Amino acid sequence: MAEDDAPAREFAEELRALKERSGLSFGTLSKRLHLSTSTLHRYCSGAALPQEYPPADRLARACGASEEERRRLHRLWLLADARRAGTAAERAPGAAAATPPEPGPAADPEPAPVPPVRRSFPWRLTVGLAALLLAAVLTVDAAGRAEADSPAPLTWTVRSHVWAFGCGHTYLVDAPPTDVPAPPVAQDAQQWSAERGGVHGDATIVEVTLTPEPGAPVVVEAAHIRVAERREPLPWPAYRMDNGCGGSLTPAAFTADLDTDRPLAHPVPGTDAATGEDFPAPRLPFALDAAEPLLLRFEVRAATGDVDWSVDLDWSSGDRTGTLRVDDAGRPFRTSGTTGPVYVHDVPSGEWVPQ
Repeated sequence: MAEDDAPAREFAEELRALKERSGLSFGTLSKRLHLSTSTLHRYCSGAALPQEYPPADRLARACGASEEERRRLHRLWLLADARRAGTAAERAPGAAAATPPEPGPAADPEPAPVPPVRRSFPWRLTVGLAALLLAAVLTVDAAGRAEADSPAPLTWTVRSHVWAFGCGHTYLVDAPPTDVPAPPVAQDAQQWSAERGGVHGDATIVEVTLTPEPGAPVVVEAAHIRVAERREPLPWPAYRMDNGCGGSLTPAAFTADLDTDRPLAHPVPGTDAATGEDFPAPRLPFALDAAEPLLLRFEVRAATGDVDWSVDLDWSSGDRTGTLRVDDAGRPFRTSGTTGPVYVHDVPSGEWVPQ
């Protein structure tokens, strides 16, 4: 690494030392910080410098850094970021060939341009959004792009079988308990449900990860819940994937009530009961960063209907605007209220029993 890269190298060394001293694994830190393990590893190894300082400061706090250590880390990041900006300017097309202007009459200096303001977001991560979290590597249920007539300069992936706290979920299946196998592990839930024509019961958690294309800055302006169809709730038996579970991490998310005529996506804060840290509610608009894709989490509920729904994301890029429709591999998401019998799985007997 060149001498000019010393601040970036020292910055990474400081982060790595804090992480090693804390004794915390990358997986544990990923869940606490809502950053993927790969992103944290890149920061600590020096493979990448955070585009903004807050993620690094949150990492330092989680590792027990003192105020003095955090101030030093911030100073190193500022130096490294300034060096990065200078390198980018030197590599800009035509920079080397630029000819200084001939000296002329003295004039008042031009005011320095004001840098654009970037919003900070409480949880941004590379998928594979945290598995809200949040597994370190995410399983992709579907992937897509904006519609061809108004293409957005970004790609997206979606996980539509996220379980609360990694263990709690309900599926409606049109089959008696004797024909339904034991609950799967969370990562196999999509296949388990698909093989039985399952429908999300009472609630659905969807995580969407957005990544801008290189050189195409994109701002996500707003999120909307779109209801395609509403029917009477399914009378099918409900099978709970847990027999009571809980977790210390409650991620920040958008919530929506599908029983209302026009469901709205309401931002709600989260919290980590283990550390006492609060996560601010997600806020839009938000400028996407290719280095750290944006994860949006939607938690929707339905009690009085069987609802087909999707998520519409308004975006802008320069003078272009559009709306990205996020669904489940070309089909709307589906959530139904529970009206039939409810079963839980009895581990000792291996059977489903009435709740």
